[in-house]
Amino acid sequence: MKNKYPFPLMVMHWLTFVLVVFAYFTGGDPTVHFLSGELHVFAGVSIFIILFLRIIMILIYRAELPVNKPISVYQKKIFMLVKYALYSLLFLVPVLGWFTLSGLTESYQLFGINLPLISHSWDVEIIGETHEFLGNFFMVLIGLHALAALIHHYVFKDNVLKSMLYFKK
Repeated sequence: MKNKYPFPLMVMHWLTFVLVVFAYFTGGDPTVHFLSGELHVFAGVSIFIILFLRIIMILIYRAELPVNKPISVYQKKIFMLVKYALYSLLFLVPVLGWFTLSGLTESYQLFGINLPLISHSWDVEIIGETHEFLGNFFMVLIGLHALAALIHHYVFKDNVLKSMLYFKK
């Protein structure tokens, strides 16, 4: 039985984390805050693309994924809930950001490339506030996810945290 995630999945995991934190700290209206806005949109687009690459890689490496036994049925349910919430937010937050951007402007260039925008016949303020709220909620969930990994490492003394870290034995 493997006790570590395959290296490409580790890279995708940590790259996603870096991009999410980067997106969080460069937030704001990309049509007003040009450089930080462009970096924020870049991070959001990258997160969205990487999400699908991660899903493909998980399917490819399915047989090599580590199996960590949950301490209880309750723990297993919490794990699944958080896992699906994280993946849902990796999809929803960038999509809502795209809807918001589409409502703020008729065209947007990301590093000189026109982004495809959609019709904006909705309330951009509500969509934007939802994007921001879910982005903040996502950061809280990531913090809880990290805290759970630390609890597994220091309290339960299992392999959960080590399975996502690349260290040669």
